[in-house]
Amino acid sequence: MAELADAAVFKTETFAGCAGSNPAGVTSDQGEEMARETKNMKALQSRLDIVRREIDRIGREMEKARAQEALLLDMMREESGKPPAEASKVRARRFNIKTTVLELLERTGDSGLNAAIAVDMAATEGKAIERGSVSSVLSRLKNDGVVQYDGNVYRLIQRRSDDGAVVHLRTSGVLQ
Repeated sequence: MAELADAAVFKTETFAGCAGSNPAGVTSDQGEEMARETKNMKALQSRLDIVRREIDRIGREMEKARAQEALLLDMMREESGKPPAEASKVRARRFNIKTTVLELLERTGDSGLNAAIAVDMAATEGKAIERGSVSSVLSRLKNDGVVQYDGNVYRLIQRRSDDGAVVHLRTSGVLQ
């Protein structure tokens, strides 16, 4: 009989605080903390996006500065009567690596690509790109949620438009 009484008390005590409480067991303080954490994560993500854009901008400025430096050095060599540093090397036409990688991803479709495949495909178009640059772009696109990686190749993430057509996600400002 004492066992039954103890069992009834256990059941009463166990479920006494459950009426009207959060079924997941999250208190209001914990819920508020989770809301603050979510807000903080969104703010952090926004700041990270700003930093990424700034890094990209600085990278473009650095490329311009290197090109200007090379031009000035060539001009100085010509003035002194020396041949340009790499006179035999023809300068390649400039292109945006990120745009090139996205275009290659669109072309490969479901078969996807990795850095080595992208370098080979670009080479067939006369575009010389470094594997490391492609790897970096693919990694950033993955972090931005534009591509997915299956351990072997990257593929553009596809969404359906209202009319059912497949729409590939693209990052903003890609074609700048």
